[in-house]
Amino acid sequence: MISGCTPTSKKVTEPVVVGSPPENAFTGLMMTDDGEIRHYTYSERNPLKRAYYIRSRDMGMTWDTLMVDTPWMGADVKSPASGEYIRLASSDSGVVCIRSQGGIEGQWESNLVYRAQPEEGRYIMLKPPVFVRNGKRMLVGAHSSARFGCGVFYSDDDGITWQRSQFVNAPDHQPGGLHQGYRWNHGAVEPTVVELTDGRIWMLARTAQDQNYESFSHDGGATWEPLKPSRFYATITMPTIGRLNDGRLLFLWNNTTPLPEKEGTTGVWEDVFTNRDVLHAAISDDDGKTWTGFRELYLNPNRNDPRYAESDQSLSLDMSVHQTQFIELPDGQILVSLGQHEKHRKLLKFDPNWLYETSREDDFRKGLDGWSTFLYKKGIVGHCAYNRAEGARLVPDPKDEKRQVLHIARANDPVLETPHQGAVWNFPATMRGYFETEIFVPAGSQGGRLSLHDRWFNPGDSTAHVYAMFTFDIGTLKNDQWNLLRFEWDVTDSDQSCEVTNEKGDVVARIPINHATVNGISYVHFITSAHKPDESGFYIGHVSAGAIQ
Repeated sequence: MISGCTPTSKKVTEPVVVGSPPENAFTGLMMTDDGEIRHYTYSERNPLKRAYYIRSRDMGMTWDTLMVDTPWMGADVKSPASGEYIRLASSDSGVVCIRSQGGIEGQWESNLVYRAQPEEGRYIMLKPPVFVRNGKRMLVGAHSSARFGCGVFYSDDDGITWQRSQFVNAPDHQPGGLHQGYRWNHGAVEPTVVELTDGRIWMLARTAQDQNYESFSHDGGATWEPLKPSRFYATITMPTIGRLNDGRLLFLWNNTTPLPEKEGTTGVWEDVFTNRDVLHAAISDDDGKTWTGFRELYLNPNRNDPRYAESDQSLSLDMSVHQTQFIELPDGQILVSLGQHEKHRKLLKFDPNWLYETSREDDFRKGLDGWSTFLYKKGIVGHCAYNRAEGARLVPDPKDEKRQVLHIARANDPVLETPHQGAVWNFPATMRGYFETEIFVPAGSQGGRLSLHDRWFNPGDSTAHVYAMFTFDIGTLKNDQWNLLRFEWDVTDSDQSCEVTNEKGDVVARIPINHATVNGISYVHFITSAHKPDESGFYIGHVSAGAIQ
C-alpha cells in the first residue's frame, strides 16, 4: 500500500491529501474508462528498477502498487478517434511516440517521430497530449535544453506522425530595481495549452520574469504570437491549465514572488529557490476572461524544516511543490498530482466549487498551519536552498494568557539571511473587499507594516511592500492595547483607495493605491520594520477577510 488517508471515497470540499505520486508531478496521472485511477512512473530513475504504477479504485482515497513487465507501459491520454493511449517522450535522437495497441491493457510500441538536429538540444518535460479541433489534432507542450523557447508538437493523424510548431521565447531577467543579480535565465519553458471556445490555442509558460508569459495561436498551434506577460504572477515555476467537463477553466500555479536577487548571480543556472512552497488555484467561468479564487491549494508542510536543504541530497532536492497535473473525477472533484521531490510530492483532492468561497478567518486555534512564517538561514546548501529558521511564533496574549496570538519581531541572530520576522496569510481574491485584524503594539516597539497583496511574498521579505496594493504603518497605532482595524477597498473604483477604520468606526487612515492589480487582493503580509534587533515587536490576533457585495 502506497498511501491512504480515508477508507471511503466520501465527498471532500477543501483540499485533502490522499497519497503520494510515484515520481515528480506533471505527467503519469490518468483514469481508465471504468474509473480506475492510475499514476504511472515514466522516469529512468525508477528506484524499483521495474515498471510499475500506483492505482486507486475509490476515487483516489486509497492506493496500491502494481508491478508490470512491459517496458513502454502507460500513457495519460486516450485518443477520442482510435481509443488508443498516446504520449510523447524524449530520446537521444529526438522525440518518440509511445502508443498502445489494443487499449490501456494492450501492447505498447515506441517510434521515433521527430529527429532533432544537434543545435536543437534535447526536448524535455513533454506534457500529456491535449486534443483540439474536436479531437482531430493533438498538441504536446514542449521546450528544449537549448533554451530557445517553447511551443508544441502536433499531430493530425492520431499520433502516427508529428510536426514541431514555431517556438517563441521570453526575455531574460536583468538586474535592476530591487535586483542586484540575475535570476536563472532559462527562457520560456514548460508550456501548458488549452483550446478556447473561439478556436484559439492559449499557451502559458514558465519564465524568469515576475509572471507566466502567454501566447495565442490562430492556426491550431502551428504558429504563435510573440510571448507577453500574462495576468498570473509566477517566477521559475510550472503553470498548468485545463478545461473541466462543464466548460470551466482550472489553473494551477505558484502565485509567488521570490526574494530579490543578490549580487553575483549570473543567470546561467539556478542559485536558490525562495518561492516554491505554496501552490495556488483559480477557476474561470468565462473562458479565461476573469478568474476566481487565487487560493492556496497546498502549503508545503516542510517549509519550516531547519534542515530543509541538507536533509536529503538526492536529485530535485528543494524544488518543493511546483509542477502539477490534474484530472477531473466522475463526481466533479479534482485530483491533483503535485511536487518535485519525494518529500514534497502529494496527491490531493478538492471540489473546484471551494474556489468560489468569498471569506476566510483564522484565530490561531489550529496553530500556524495556514500561515507562512519561516525565515532563511545564510548559505545555499544542497541543490539550491536555504535551510529554514523559526520566525514569527505563537505566544500568550499579553492581555489574556488563555489566548494564543502571533508575535512578530526582529531577531538578533547573525545566521539569518532574512532577519525581519513576518507572517503571510491568504484569503479568496476580491476586487472589492475587507480585511479585519487585531494588532497590539507594546511600548518600545520599532513598529511594522501591514501590506495587502495579490500574491505571496516571503514572510521575511522587507521589500514586499514595494509591490503591495496598500501598506499601513503599524507604528502609528496606540501602544499597549489591542487595536481593532478594518481595511476596505474597491480597486475597480476610480479612487482605488483603502479606508482603515477602528473599532468605533472612525477613519484612522485613507491609503492611496500603490500598485495596481487585475486579480484582486488575496494576501496580507505582516512584517517588522525594525532596523535593529527588536524583541518587543508587535502581536496579531484574530484575522478575517472577504468580499463586499
